[in-house]
Order: sequence, then C-alpha cells, then structure tokens
Amino acid sequence: MDKSQIGGILRVKILFVLPLLLLSGCVTPSQAPKPEAKKGVLDDVLVFRDLQQIDLDNNGTKDIIAIYSTKVNSSGVKVIKFDKDKGEVVFEHVFNNPPNVKFVMENNIPTLIVEETILATGRKLKSIYRWDGKSFTPVGK
Repeated sequence: MDKSQIGGILRVKILFVLPLLLLSGCVTPSQAPKPEAKKGVLDDVLVFRDLQQIDLDNNGTKDIIAIYSTKVNSSGVKVIKFDKDKGEVVFEHVFNNPPNVKFVMENNIPTLIVEETILATGRKLKSIYRWDGKSFTPVGK
C-alpha cells in the first residue's frame, strides 16, 4: 500500500469518525444541527465491502468508489469526490435482488459490473455501468 492509498483510507476514516465526535455531546434544541439536503457518506451503509481509490476526473486528487451492503438483499455504490479534505457523495445507487457488484477498469474506463439474481426464478441478470465523467451510467439502456 503506497502513501496515497493510506492517505485516502485515512480521509474515509476521518469522514466516519468526525461526525460521531462532533455530534456525541449534549445538544439543546437551540443548538441542534439543521438537516442537510445532501446525502451523507454513511447513509444506509451497514458494511463497506470494497473501497477503491482512483482519480476519476484527472485533477490530481484521488476519489473513492465505495461498494457497501445495505439491507439483506441490497448493495450500493457511492462515489466520494474530495476537494481538499472535504468529501462529497457525487453518485449513489442501490442494487436489489442479491447483487454482486464489482469495480473494474475496462479499456481505461471505470466500470461497475452488477450481477443480480431474480429470487422468484433464480435467473441471473448482468448490467454494466461506465463512468461518463460525472456519473456511472448503464450501458445499453
């Protein structure tokens, strides 16, 4: 693991620990934090299964692609972009029907390969999502 990978992992850990430390004290109603419209990094996350660091927009800053488990039959993907030390979720999608989600580089394009199982029939469906510069978009849809 090189220094940039360790730095990215430390950034993710800070994103998880810092809100807990800030919000763990006693809060009176007048001091209560206001809800934000943006999705947080930890929203709906039970367990992170894969964290990949990659510079998606070639700006010199590595972004994080996080694949995580949500509910019993769901997995999600979040793309977290960094501006200095502040992370922002710029893409999020949850897949159902016991999915297997993998991140790969295919022809130098960040790609998600999603294999879902239809519970009623046992049939497997494979979907491919490619990074278009701003989001992962499905191929062929």
